[in-house]
Amino acid sequence: MNSKLRFTLVLIAALVATAAIKEIPAWSSAAQQQTAPTTQSGNAQTTPAVDIWGDDFNSETLDQTKWERFTFQGGSGGKFEIKDGQLRQRSVAGTRAGVRSKKVWRTDRFYVEATLAKVGQAMPEPGQGGLPIGNAIVTVLFDGAGANRLEWMLTSEGTFEAWAVVDGRGERLDNRRLGTKSKNPRLGIARRSDEIYFMLNGEIGLQKTIKNLPQTFTVMLYGFGSSENDWDSVIVQSPKGS
Repeated sequence: MNSKLRFTLVLIAALVATAAIKEIPAWSSAAQQQTAPTTQSGNAQTTPAVDIWGDDFNSETLDQTKWERFTFQGGSGGKFEIKDGQLRQRSVAGTRAGVRSKKVWRTDRFYVEATLAKVGQAMPEPGQGGLPIGNAIVTVLFDGAGANRLEWMLTSEGTFEAWAVVDGRGERLDNRRLGTKSKNPRLGIARRSDEIYFMLNGEIGLQKTIKNLPQTFTVMLYGFGSSENDWDSVIVQSPKGS
């Protein structure tokens, strides 16, 4: 397995990032594995309790078996390419366009992690001075219209935004004081039933309770408008058979 994907059986190898967060999802620990009966030789065999799906973008073109171009606001266009082991995207103003997984999961326990190569400023609009702030967004989509979704966003200024959109109504969840100077941050969203965890480099940065989210979901990578957003890899870990 390519180490770039960090294929690990630890669903969330995390330290508590803030004093207000007192636990991590118990089901995600390294010990949470199915243990086979002990053999006659006395050696126990273990079977991973999770399925792992991922992509390191090392092919010449987008893997059409895993991804599709997708937009749920505005049109399409802009730059899109696979180059030097990265997914590189820059859409056009006013759009929410990127790539969406073809695989659909059905579970209320998962971990989505995407490694960001670069987030750059957006292109200026006519009459606008300077370059607008850009962003790169990991999204868990619970429908095809974007009306129900979770988003973990890093801006070109190094600040985070966490959003929950339920029935088309968006709510910002963070305290507007989260940021990072990490060069290639790993942005993660984890769920355990109604508990949602927004994560950075395997550590919990924010925990929220959001009730009655759907269980069926896909994963999307994009930047709002003409934001430059380049990605190194993505993995999704979920219980076996989900």
